[in-house]
Amino acid sequence: MLLQDKVALITGAGRGIGKAIALAFAAEGADLVLCSRTASQVRAVGDEVRGCGRRCLALAADVGRAEDVERVVAEALREFGRIDVLVNNAGISRDKPFVDTSLTDWHDTLAVNLYGVVYCLQAVLPGMLARGSGSIINIASGAGQRGLPGNSAYSAAKAGVIALSHALADEVGAQGVRVNVISPGPIKTEMLAASPLQGFLLKGNVKLLPAEDVAGAALFLASDLSGGMSSQVLTIRNTNRW
Repeated sequence: MLLQDKVALITGAGRGIGKAIALAFAAEGADLVLCSRTASQVRAVGDEVRGCGRRCLALAADVGRAEDVERVVAEALREFGRIDVLVNNAGISRDKPFVDTSLTDWHDTLAVNLYGVVYCLQAVLPGMLARGSGSIINIASGAGQRGLPGNSAYSAAKAGVIALSHALADEVGAQGVRVNVISPGPIKTEMLAASPLQGFLLKGNVKLLPAEDVAGAALFLASDLSGGMSSQVLTIRNTNRW
């Protein structure tokens, strides 16, 4: 049990990568706090986690709203007393050419994909620093390492997540808190299936990878398997593209 009795908060846990990470963590002994904007989805994942014999809070929340994040973290601390692992996974995408991407699209994308990470860090990090331990895993994207045509707002937000992670890791590493990034390429998720960019992303010999591949990387970073590893980006893809 790599995460026996650890408490993990996972955002965007109602489907896709977040759901896969939740189930992988539960199988390895973690108790979980899950949040997603879609209440029915996150509650269903919560039921699966409890079916693994683990405790779970499954909460509807929008991480793009600071007050929602504060509520989730407050409920987590009331229930479990601490958060050992934070996985910032929640994300949205507005797949449009730059000239068609409105300021509202930019605001919405940055609110969830970048500010959502900031809000979660502000709420969770002080407790980790007080205890002198913690693992933070921020889910970025290949688009944050190499801007994706037709998805400028998403690319910019994910690049911001990577830079933020590097800066924070070097600030808090001496205090026992590790900060790492997972940067997935094309992953078989509902979000990618609905994207008009799917054909472009899968040209050539690019293959969709299952969400469980990302969950395995998250398990590695959350557990003692990764030792003192911090300020690193794990890229999960099978070609040198997005």
